[in-house]
Amino acid sequence: MTMRPKRRARAGRPRASTAVAVAVLTLTTAGCGIRSMDLPVDDGPAPTRANCAAPGESGGTEVFLVCDSRVESVERELDGTGPPEDPAQRIALANALLGELQGDPPDEERAAGFSTNVPGDLRVTAAAGDGGGPVLRLNWHPDDLPAFALAQVICTFAQSEVFAEDAPVTLGGPDVETDRQDRQYTCTSAVRHRPDTLRPAAP
Repeated sequence: MTMRPKRRARAGRPRASTAVAVAVLTLTTAGCGIRSMDLPVDDGPAPTRANCAAPGESGGTEVFLVCDSRVESVERELDGTGPPEDPAQRIALANALLGELQGDPPDEERAAGFSTNVPGDLRVTAAAGDGGGPVLRLNWHPDDLPAFALAQVICTFAQSEVFAEDAPVTLGGPDVETDRQDRQYTCTSAVRHRPDTLRPAAP
């Protein structure tokens, strides 16, 4: 009697049977009204937008930070620096305000979307006065400052005692002998909401 060799089971047949069974089960559950469920996917935190809502209580000194492509005010508590009519005190107050603009905003303000573009080495070096009003001289010429930084400085100085209320802000560079003249600005809605188009006021 001749013995025939046993056939080996074909690889892949059990998997095919399993696939068919899964397909049948899926159709059966669908027919019974059972909803299929997707596996959760971790895509990271949901995107957030800056709300530009300044935290803290009112009553402090206004300084302007960058938020959502514009500049918005937040409030700071500053120590008294004396009467701003005194040029030395005017310089001290202006530099104290610059210090508030240059530091990293607190966590609450950063969470609301606030940041700053003011260079860390910007300083007021002199204060002068003439018939056209007080002038603050910077160690940068205003034309060399980034537009958002200049808008922050203009609106912060305009809302402080450095200049008279509603008076234009006049800024100059470090060297009065250069061809670049002092610049006069006003903190308008256009300056606050479109700093990238900032231009000096017409003489």
